Amino acid sequence: MDAIKRLDSSAVIDRDRRRQGKSGFGRLLLTLVGLSVAALVIGVVLLILVRGFSIVNLEFLTQGPRENMQKGGIAPMIRGSLYLLVGTLGLTLPLGVLGGIYLAEYAGAKRWVSLLKSIVMSLAGTPSIIYGLFGFAVYVLIITRQSTLMAGILTLSTMALPIVVLSTEAAIRAVPQSQLDGAYALGLTKWQTIWSVILPQALPGILTGVILASGRAMGEAPPILLTAGIFYTTIQPQFNEILSKPVMNLPYHVTEAIKQSSTFSESQVWGTCLVLLCFMFLLNLVAIVLRSRYRRIKAGH
Repeated sequence: MDAIKRLDSSAVIDRDRRRQGKSGFGRLLLTLVGLSVAALVIGVVLLILVRGFSIVNLEFLTQGPRENMQKGGIAPMIRGSLYLLVGTLGLTLPLGVLGGIYLAEYAGAKRWVSLLKSIVMSLAGTPSIIYGLFGFAVYVLIITRQSTLMAGILTLSTMALPIVVLSTEAAIRAVPQSQLDGAYALGLTKWQTIWSVILPQALPGILTGVILASGRAMGEAPPILLTAGIFYTTIQPQFNEILSKPVMNLPYHVTEAIKQSSTFSESQVWGTCLVLLCFMFLLNLVAIVLRSRYRRIKAGH
């Protein structure tokens, strides 16, 4: 009997050693993959920083291009990208949050709701060129009849909306049910509970989706190329005409600069990439600060 117990104990020890060995190998593999991805990202950032830092100065950021695009700066491209970003956020934020609230709180568990969620998830992963073709076919050819800032905003909003809807729904579903029960026990209506309890709790997750959507909208070139982009113009439209005119912007400028390498210097291309990278970094930094602030407020600090 003692021999059987010793054999069982030995088998258990061997099994645990094998499991620990496999677990250690898995941790090592995941660590190597994580370090490789981090090294790749850091390498790309450093490459852009080293190549573009020499040309980025006050003139490059505040002046327009001149001498057949060979000198000057990228101020019109920065301005156009900001127009597109602000317009996209203005449409996407309210529609996306309301759509997420509907899916999480009102739609229920019907079969067509599951189908709708599947469609929204598919749209969130659709390539940007598809949205560009859709925007050209609908917003340009039917609505605006030409490439305009409005067509670009509508296209980018269509592309960013599924991301905001899904992130809002996930953030709302993560709110503890006990807090909702407490709000209903105090006599709050469903909408009062959503406004006073659910949205403040879900705000960090919603902000994450908004920033992801904003980054994708600001960094994608194909939708703008087909709906709102213009390579170069010296016309400065009046404020009330901005939406009805095409705009220069950073992603389209980088695309055309690479295609027309004989016109642009290499440093201009890298400088534009660095400016676009800085914009993306600032967007993420704002999101991190806001999320941290609201989490501290929620924790009572």
